[in-house]
Amino acid sequence: METSRHISFAILAFTVLAAGTLLLEHTGFFAGAFRTEILARVDAGDVVGVGDAVTARDVSASDKASAR
Repeated sequence: METSRHISFAILAFTVLAAGTLLLEHTGFFAGAFRTEILARVDAGDVVGVGDAVTARDVSASDKASAR
């Protein structure tokens, strides 16, 4: 008895669609459609170090304890 090697139409269609999309993106047709640029500026005063975070957590905990 011979087994048939049936490929699902959905899998085949998805593979062709994905390959086509990747090819079009690679050739520049979508030129940046799948890319996101994050434009941000960080000032030195905005940066929180580990020591600052621990101190802030300790102060917050002591504020809660004194409020009780």
